[in-house]
Amino acid sequence: MDYQALYRKYRPQRFSEIVGQDHIIETLEREIGEGRVAHAYLFAGPRGTGKTTTARVLAKSLNCPDRNSEGEPCGECLSCVAIAEGSSLDVIELDAASHNSVEDIREMRVSVSTVASVGGAKRVFILDEAHMLSKAAGNALLKTLEEPPEHVHFVLATTEPYKLLDTIRSRSQRFDFRQVPVDVLVAHLRRISASEGYDTADLALAAVARRARGSVRDALSLLEQVAALGEGRVQVQGVNRALGLADGEAFSRLSSAITSQDAKAALELVAELSSQGVDLRRFVSEALGYFRGVFLAHYAPNLAEVADEPETTLDEWRKVAHELPPQEVLRAVDHLSEALLRLREGREERLMVELALLKLTRPETSVDVASFAARMDRVEQQVRRIQQTAPRPSRSPAVPSSPAREADVSEATTEQKRKAESVPTVEPRDAETVPVESHEEQLDTPTMPLV
Repeated sequence: MDYQALYRKYRPQRFSEIVGQDHIIETLEREIGEGRVAHAYLFAGPRGTGKTTTARVLAKSLNCPDRNSEGEPCGECLSCVAIAEGSSLDVIELDAASHNSVEDIREMRVSVSTVASVGGAKRVFILDEAHMLSKAAGNALLKTLEEPPEHVHFVLATTEPYKLLDTIRSRSQRFDFRQVPVDVLVAHLRRISASEGYDTADLALAAVARRARGSVRDALSLLEQVAALGEGRVQVQGVNRALGLADGEAFSRLSSAITSQDAKAALELVAELSSQGVDLRRFVSEALGYFRGVFLAHYAPNLAEVADEPETTLDEWRKVAHELPPQEVLRAVDHLSEALLRLREGREERLMVELALLKLTRPETSVDVASFAARMDRVEQQVRRIQQTAPRPSRSPAVPSSPAREADVSEATTEQKRKAESVPTVEPRDAETVPVESHEEQLDTPTMPLV
């Protein structure tokens, strides 16, 4: 048998096997069990979260003669096997990215009018990447969506539902697929790893799950890649090597460089990561997540409730939060976000990262308001530190007065009073008797020349 990728080999064939979309599965099973299946569904959500897979399982359930009372298909009848193999005539999958013209939709409408085959009761049309339909093609689809035959059901799968016509969205029952949580993904990867005989570490599986960003398909592809590199062993070092990730120590070194304002250490870190082949764009992206966690550690007492990370990572964030004030953390996020935008524009990667870290470790090189505020905070901290460590001045003891000294002071005071009384007083002259020179006389008064 030809080799199959993990995401194809372990593609769910029943509703119970779909991961992380319980809110959708429960609703679909209830509708199927009660016979209230909508004529058109809109499955929206990020890639790799199970939209097309759920559509296929729905088609199985609608055509399975042996499904249970909860709407779960048997997976063994001729109809279920044919749908799983992609050979069923009752389930038509159309890639809207490559079949987005009016002619393609017209051909589909002709197929819609065809009676379902003997082996199945329903005909299901699955339009993948439905947002790629042209406006004309979308308008051509409207009539069929509005009044389809009873035996026909449509499932539109898309990652960008806002690009669909409003009239199409209003005629469909919408389900929003969510990114799968990290802990759910880790449990799923652990089951598959056990089936494949991989030697795995939980921290490595967690790193793969975080890198997949909620996508089951991406997580399985990454797991397969790491296992191939490690010859069946999935460890943290192998994950970092296979995916070009920086280890946790790199972020600790970065935070230490920012705390101590050590630009040399920051630049040496960039040079080391570059020599190891680490993707600098990904490093900046992960650094943003790292400082986000540090920021949460400042304001979230129960950090585990708002961050789905291992306890060792949470302890690291708390430790850094004691060293970096919130203003510094926000400044780091600002500069790293700016660097990430420039990297996405195709700028020189290493230069952009070095400039960002230089701004973080040398605030005087930046002229933005946040940098000025950071400088002022550092000055205030230094002043408080000096005030706390400086010794307090001791008070000099009062000199006791002697009778001889008091006598000298008394004689000096009496002498000053006698001199003040002997000075003749000068009475002010009356203002009317003081002659005032006219303006002309003042002008005639010669003045000394300025040298």
